[in-house]
Amino acid sequence: MIGWIWFALEQNVLDNGSDLIRRFDSVSQQITTLDEFEDEYRKGIGVTLPSRGSREASLDNIRRFGDGVGDYNPLWRDESHAAASRYKGITAPPMFIYGASLGIAAAINGAIDPRRLSSANFPMNYAGGEITFHRPIWLGDRIHAIESIVDVTRKQSERIGPFLICTAMVKYYNQRQELVATKLTNMARYKNLGGGRTIEYDRETKTNIVEEAPDPLVWERTRRSAEPHPWEDVRENEELATLNKGTYTVTELFLFTHGVVGTGRTPRAALEAEDSKDLGGGGRYDKKHAQERRNMPGQFDWGPQRVCWLCQMATDWGGDDATVKSLDTRVRHPNVVGDTNTVYGKVARKYQADGEHLVDLQIWNENQAGLATAECLATVTLSSS
Repeated sequence: MIGWIWFALEQNVLDNGSDLIRRFDSVSQQITTLDEFEDEYRKGIGVTLPSRGSREASLDNIRRFGDGVGDYNPLWRDESHAAASRYKGITAPPMFIYGASLGIAAAINGAIDPRRLSSANFPMNYAGGEITFHRPIWLGDRIHAIESIVDVTRKQSERIGPFLICTAMVKYYNQRQELVATKLTNMARYKNLGGGRTIEYDRETKTNIVEEAPDPLVWERTRRSAEPHPWEDVRENEELATLNKGTYTVTELFLFTHGVVGTGRTPRAALEAEDSKDLGGGGRYDKKHAQERRNMPGQFDWGPQRVCWLCQMATDWGGDDATVKSLDTRVRHPNVVGDTNTVYGKVARKYQADGEHLVDLQIWNENQAGLATAECLATVTLSSS
């Protein structure tokens, strides 16, 4: 029944747990095979889910979002700096859409009654997606998401065997009903590995990266900021300045959960259904739950947190005059507490199209083993000299 827990956490509805408790009162027939899940999910293709809540891009919420992803860019936080920019005031970072909604509900459960699903049978992992940004998020905007079920595809993995990629389309709107962003979300569903088995990935230190506290890195980050960045100065294959995220801690997990996703108090029925004492981060804080129900080696991150890091790399590189147009992201491996993360990037291509001066950036996050755990192709527009 983790689906309802994720759904509730993401939309900040746990302040009143009575509705969630009622949903746990009756038990529907559990789905126990991947084939059955695929068939049931496919029945929902084309269905649009009701919008569930919204979030205002207030100064406090924007700053809290920055705390959650470790992005202290003055363009989103410093009123005097923002006033001198082309925006003439505070805007939210592009990935603030995640603060309104991670946009994963339709990709997790589709139209299936969530009482029929349990992480004891089917864990899920965020696999990335394609994001297109259509307009800025201005201070005071209120953002909400509409999710539709798109597709389900069966794949095979050496680590987890057969699995499903469940895909949903998410459209983000402001209070003026203007389209702010669209996102094609992918979630992986697979049969629980059982027997205490966890997903294997390379965590052995093989690089020169050393363990480092993430907190001071937030303050020490250098970025282009207000310095002009003309398209003509960009060279293909040039490397981007490294973005060090340090060693992942429970505090980093908490800050993202609190500042971006939102959390609250979990009803007893939900805790009992998921065999956990702490579901405030979708079970991520509970090591036993993470291992047995999510097949993770330990306490683990939200995949979208690393997507925010990838976007930060693009905005830091581009500076205040740049616009991130799109991100094509893949989250390929886990990131658990104790892993050390470094974001790298390079210019893949520069070109002109439809009157715009564009740059494609290859950006990826590596752990201490040099394993790329998340990656994206970011398209950025720059000004021309």
